[in-house]
Amino acid sequence: MRRNKVVGVRGLLLKRFGRLKIAAGGDAAGELVKTILSQNTSDITSLRAFGNLKRRFHSWEGLRKAPLPAIKREIKIAGLSNIKAPRIKDALNEIVRRRDSLSLEFLKDRGLIEGYRFLRSIKGVGPKTAAVVLLFSFGKPIMPVDTHIFRIMKRLGFIGPRATREKAQEYLTSASPANAIKEFHLHLIMLGRQVCTAREPKCPVCNLKKMCKYYGDRHGRQGIKDRKKGI
Repeated sequence: MRRNKVVGVRGLLLKRFGRLKIAAGGDAAGELVKTILSQNTSDITSLRAFGNLKRRFHSWEGLRKAPLPAIKREIKIAGLSNIKAPRIKDALNEIVRRRDSLSLEFLKDRGLIEGYRFLRSIKGVGPKTAAVVLLFSFGKPIMPVDTHIFRIMKRLGFIGPRATREKAQEYLTSASPANAIKEFHLHLIMLGRQVCTAREPKCPVCNLKKMCKYYGDRHGRQGIKDRKKGI
């Protein structure tokens, strides 16, 4: 039943947004840095900060050896630079300490659970960051849960109000079609940004409303009737 519901959501989002062109996986260390930068900020600002780091330091080894004040200056635009700069530097240092290299390519041949545990054991790498690196760098079948996806899952009623993001990630990973998980992840984010927004969600135009608990609760009896009719 759980998998059927998630697959149903996947199908409806595919109808809404269509197929996506997704770039092949890139450098995992870079994906790690980029994902840390993306925490609590927009894609626009985090990508600008990421570009600043690449232009200023030229390599991840150069970034690792750079003084913290210099890193903070380059990522200030992404916010929380006092937290993100040491987090990035410490993570890169930890990888080198444990692997004698900044390369994470060894994870390509490791199982999902082993790779996830390795990344999570690095200070400052949370569930979403670890999942993003594994999914987008190595194509591992794991569903990263960001703010948008977490909100959507709660509104649909697929997870309880007290569920953690890690529990939501486990739920979606187990229930999602593994061969389409990247596109499904991006579709959910698109829905969260364009329709199922944090404030004033556009419920009437959402094609998931027929299965959405939030829509039924928000619109009362009419919402329940609409859900039953599949409107």
